[in-house]
Formats: sequence, structure tokens, C-alpha cells
Amino acid sequence: MNRTQIPRRDGEAPKRTLAVLVVLGAVYFAAFLWPNNLGARTESMLGATSIDEPVTYPYVVRMISPPKDLRDLYTRWVVYGDYHYGYPFYFFSALTVLPVELVHGAAFTNFTSLNLLLLRQLISVLPMILAAGLITFLQTRFQSLWKSVFLFVLILSVRGIVRSNIQWWHPDALSVLAIVLTLFWLEHDQLRFGRNFLLAAVACAFAIGIKLAGVFLAPAIALYLLAGWIPLPAHLPLRAPDAGSGTRSGFRGAEAPQKRLTLGQAAVKAALFLGVMLLTLFVTNPFLLNSGARADLVRIQTFKTVELAEGYAHDDPYYYQKGPAFWEWTLNTWFAHPLLLGLLGLSVVAGSLWGQRRLLNRLILAWVIPYSIYLLWFVAVKPDHYWLPVMVPLYSAALALWDCLPAALLRPMQLLNQPMRWQRVLQAGLLVILLAHFSWNLLRPYSGIIARYQESLTVENIS
Repeated sequence: MNRTQIPRRDGEAPKRTLAVLVVLGAVYFAAFLWPNNLGARTESMLGATSIDEPVTYPYVVRMISPPKDLRDLYTRWVVYGDYHYGYPFYFFSALTVLPVELVHGAAFTNFTSLNLLLLRQLISVLPMILAAGLITFLQTRFQSLWKSVFLFVLILSVRGIVRSNIQWWHPDALSVLAIVLTLFWLEHDQLRFGRNFLLAAVACAFAIGIKLAGVFLAPAIALYLLAGWIPLPAHLPLRAPDAGSGTRSGFRGAEAPQKRLTLGQAAVKAALFLGVMLLTLFVTNPFLLNSGARADLVRIQTFKTVELAEGYAHDDPYYYQKGPAFWEWTLNTWFAHPLLLGLLGLSVVAGSLWGQRRLLNRLILAWVIPYSIYLLWFVAVKPDHYWLPVMVPLYSAALALWDCLPAALLRPMQLLNQPMRWQRVLQAGLLVILLAHFSWNLLRPYSGIIARYQESLTVENIS
């Protein structure tokens, strides 16, 4: 057959993959409608079935309740009162419930179940789906349907993520989405330091404003600026060179190093990023212009910092010891066995050394490492949702090792005069491990998806 008669359809693969992921995301979203419509028929039931939701819900009710005058409107919508979490969380939450208030007026408070359903689905479930889709796109560009579907489903099947999607209206998903968007715009900028670089600053401001987690993006931003200053090859090839090419290193086809910024230019770009980030932070958290609200913010966050470092006064002090050993139960129960987490870490490292996603995986490492160090050695309390911003990017690199094995094994196999057949064996082993982990996510008796889903359906029996 004449190859010229076959039209190239390179653009169809990403579109087809996107369509499949949209359908899967819609099914995933719909699956949580049932459990998230339970446990909140009244505010008193919500208080009995949930922990954090009854604390934050009254602030949203206050925000959208009919105001007396413009001053009251400003007080309700801007000086909202609960500065454990930033304004974007409460603003988007209030917008989510506002249609109920517009339809039913002051009686919207009688529709607690509907209000919580909307909040859980649109503030928790939907942003997590979007974050998983974005980070999957960054790793695969949607070129491979099976890889994209595998990563998307794997991320959304993580037990801690499923747990956060069930009867859990909280800012974590928005925080994860803001962090992923920061990585997305940085990677999309490709060291051009243009509009996308500034959009990354906007996303970073949201990550800081929602839960302060964005502060730990600083090393990733610094690494990105460093990559623009120090000349580095854009990528290393995934495949071995053709026989007889005369190239023994396996780096044939790598782009030549190119210096993009001088040191002075890097400093200017850093200042511009910081300026846009701070401006966005103040615009998206307008309560900061109120001196009383700022004082409350400082008081609350100071107290919270001590509480995170020392633990809650009413619990067993042994539980609040710090270090990886004391996080083992939380990580193993809600995310993965430490050995599998180590394999995921190895996969990110491999992706930062070889392949076409080096920049992305280096940014992920620069985000994951400092934030993990903070959690492991400086945080005494052990909630599993603290790890969500780490685990979503970490799981996205699950197949990076698969992609990098040809380049990683090329030189060792040449030195040992061995063929590359071990590549397929190792790739198959990696896939088997990840599929077994996915099955364990479903079937684990206590924290598995099926067990947690079934347990959530019994909440209506609580009076």
C-alpha cells in the first residue's frame, strides 16, 4: 500500500483520549452522587455524621443569607470570619449554594442535604477529577489512550482520594487543583517565561490562598528559573540509536543546550512572578485589606501552626511523634505500602533523568520532596488528606519508569553486552505491580474503595 495514501491523523489521538476521559470522569462524578446525598438531611444530622463540615457550613450560610444593607453585604461576603482556609474556598462554596438561595430565599437553609450535595460534588469531587485529568495530560499529552486511561483511573482510585470524595466538603481538592495548575502552566511555558509563566504565578497564589500549601512550591519555581539560566538539553531520546549510527551514548537527537536567561534576567523574572503572585493573593483574598480580619488571620494561623507541630491537647502524645515511622499507618492505609511509594518516587526520578517529560518530573520532585519533608518531620497530627497534594503528582509519574527504561538500560546493557529484552520484562513487572495495587485499592477490607463506599451508605442510620 502506498503510504502517501494514508492521511496522518496525529491530532485525533488526543481528542479521542480526551473524550474517553471525559466520559470516565462523568461516570466517576456520578458515582459519588448517592453517598454524598446522605448524612445531611438536617444540620443536626450533619453535626452527628461529619467532623469538619458542620464547622465550615455556617460560614457559607452566613455569606449567602439576605443582607440588611451594603455594609452587611460586604461583611458577609468579604470579612467572612473563618481564616483557617482562604477566601477562594468560601467564595466558590458560596457561589455553589447561591442558586438554592436564589430559588428558595431565606428558606434555603431547609435544604441542607441539597446544599451539602452541591458542595461535596462541586468543591471536592469535580476539582479532583480536573486535577487528575490535567496531570495525566501533562504526563502523556493524551497521545496514548491506554496510558492516559490507566493513569487517570489509577489516580482517582487511590484510597485517600476516594475517601476525600465521600461526604467530605473541604478545600483539599481545590488546593490540589491549584498546585497542578501551577505545574501545568510552568510546563506549558517551556522556559519561555511569558504569559504562561505569569499564569503559573496566578495559580500559585490560589494554592497559597486556599491552604498555604502553595508556599512549598517555592523550590519548584526556583528550579524552573534555574533551568532557564543554566543551559540544559531539552530532552534525551527514549529509544536507542539505530544500529551503525556510530553513536554509543544513546543521546543522538537530543537538543543542543541553549541558555535562555542571564542571571539578571532570571532575577527580573523572579520578581515579576512574585509581584503577580502577591497581587493575585490580595485580589483573591480581599479580607486582607481589613485590619481586623488580618489580625484574626495571624492569630488563627499562629495557633494552627503550633497545633500542627505539637498535636491536639486531648489526644495521646505518642501519636504525635514525628518521623516516617509514625506516618507509616496513615500512608499504608490510605495511599500505598512504603515500598510502592518508593517505586513511585523512583519513577519520578527516572522521568526527571530521561525522556521527554524531564522538566515536568523535576518540577514534581521539587514540589514533592520539600512538602513531604515538612509533613514527615514537622507535622505531628496525621490526617491522610494532608498528603493529597503530594500523592496526585506522585501517582501521575507511575508510568514514567515504563517510558524511561529503554534509555535507562541502554548503557548498562551495552557494557554487559546483553540484548534489551530485560526492558520488556521490567515493564511487564511494573505493570503487574500497579495493577495489583489498583485491585488492592478496590478490595482492601477497611480502607478499600468498596468498603468505604458501602460504609458511607449506612450513615443515614445515624440519628
